[in-house]
Amino acid sequence: MEQIGGFLIALIVTLLLGLVGLAAWRYWREQVNISPEDEELMREIAELNDRQANRISDQRLRSGVDPDEAWRIMVQRGQRSRRRTTGSSRRK
Repeated sequence: MEQIGGFLIALIVTLLLGLVGLAAWRYWREQVNISPEDEELMREIAELNDRQANRISDQRLRSGVDPDEAWRIMVQRGQRSRRRTTGSSRRK
């Protein structure tokens, strides 16, 4: 009789764990699945963010580029690039 009781308890625990696992798997599958409409929306938002990140004001575009300002910007970007390269090599 004790063996049957132990077997039933083990069976019930196994079934409960299986149900919890199944519920978790179905929930995860719902979270991971992206509809084509949602995927298209995410793509459009990413493209919008890219366009806004690279946008330059109209007034600045119309005014043209000052050679001194262009040189200063180029030097600053080169220094930032060099700092990143030097900083990453120090960490290794």
